[in-house]
Amino acid sequence: MTDALEPELARYVEDVAVYWEHSGLPRIAGRILGLLLVCDPPHRSASELAAELDVSKASVSTMSRMLLASGIVQKVGVPGERSTYFAIRDDGFEERFGVVGNSFAAFRRLAERGVALVDDPERARRLRELVVMYRFWEQELPLLHQRWKDRREELLAAELEREQRADEEQS
Repeated sequence: MTDALEPELARYVEDVAVYWEHSGLPRIAGRILGLLLVCDPPHRSASELAAELDVSKASVSTMSRMLLASGIVQKVGVPGERSTYFAIRDDGFEERFGVVGNSFAAFRRLAERGVALVDDPERARRLRELVVMYRFWEQELPLLHQRWKDRREELLAAELEREQRADEEQS
């Protein structure tokens, strides 16, 4: 079993949970994400998640299924262990953008259906604006995603360099 989190890390986990709760995830799912982002080793079993987060195993089971389906979390095996462990996928948050992009297309199609169903110009205008906005994001998100992939290593190196300079200035 893992040790309890340090108070600052526990606060961080809760802040991550609140962020994701505002984005539509249940708070426990956000707490699981927060813990998996900072835990060492970088994986936890369902029992460990339940114990560290002080939640029921049933909640962990439900939320871990949701996070697995989102593509952010993956199941991992640990040599010599029988339990299933969960960890953040290396590209999990990046993968999430693909899921979001697919949801834009689905909602755009719903808005298009709505335009065809209403005869009131004002209601049609609201729906048409959604069609145009979601079509815009469908076209732009893949381009933005590709720009990120093209520049990821450069941006990560620049961030590491910035952190090192800040550490040197504080010393």
